[in-house]
Amino acid sequence: MEEAPSPGEFLWAFSFDAAWIVVLGAAALAYAEAFRRARGGPRQPHPIWKLVSFQGGVLLCALAVLSPLERYGNQVLWLNFLGFLLLTMVAPPLLLFGSPLTLAFRVCGGQKRRYLRSLYRGRVARLLTFPIFTWLAFAGLTYTWQFTRLTDEAAANGVVRDLQQASLLGVALLFWIPALAADPLAWRMPHTLRGLYLFVEMTHKGLFGGMFLSANQAFHAGYTANLPAWAGLSAIDDQRLAILVLWLGGNVIFIAALIGIIGRWVQYERRNAHRTDWRLGLEREAFARREAALEQIFSRPL
Repeated sequence: MEEAPSPGEFLWAFSFDAAWIVVLGAAALAYAEAFRRARGGPRQPHPIWKLVSFQGGVLLCALAVLSPLERYGNQVLWLNFLGFLLLTMVAPPLLLFGSPLTLAFRVCGGQKRRYLRSLYRGRVARLLTFPIFTWLAFAGLTYTWQFTRLTDEAAANGVVRDLQQASLLGVALLFWIPALAADPLAWRMPHTLRGLYLFVEMTHKGLFGGMFLSANQAFHAGYTANLPAWAGLSAIDDQRLAILVLWLGGNVIFIAALIGIIGRWVQYERRNAHRTDWRLGLEREAFARREAALEQIFSRPL
């Protein structure tokens, strides 16, 4: 019987993946430098909470791909799916709330700003951020990696595992872009459609989660054959727990995002009502001035 790792061994079982370390480190440093320049520039400073949000997203990505979740996730399915949850549901919103494109506009000069504008308004960006495409890509790719033999391939092959994690993070970022609208977009949905967009994804993931929870056999042969005894679970229980991690954790994120969208919608309508009242007030004042002027004209003696 394989001996279970001690708490110390588990907590310090970090993976050294040079590609992820370089990419995540470069993203964190580039954002921090751009934030420093924006705070010292003449334009409106970037809010500090956006720096915290972006760096928190980078940290959670590192937790998913370099921490013990990565090493033991290749042996225990529910730990693997916990990493998926971080990469697809938690880290991407935090990264996007950092508004990296807006920050880039604030620190770039005129020529670079024009290039960025043409980039995010270009055909490729318009296709990649089209809400129907992002929804279908997110649903299709997540199910492909989570419920096919590719899951076992990724657990056994480091290159496939890196491809799995990178593609899941990328497609999750695309999915959350139209929902959060934290940066300029070619396609900007109203708040009602953003809420519907998330609600449909939450509902359909719930249906699929219920379907897989009711299954009586494990889908991943590699995990079934190599499940360590110290996990204390049968293969089918490991699979059910993995699905619960994704389902329940994902629903918490979706509900929080829906509440946030509703809150922003209320604020938007309140601002609109204030602007309308202000504009009507100006019109009433102008009308009163015209009436007073006409009254003075017609009240003069002939």
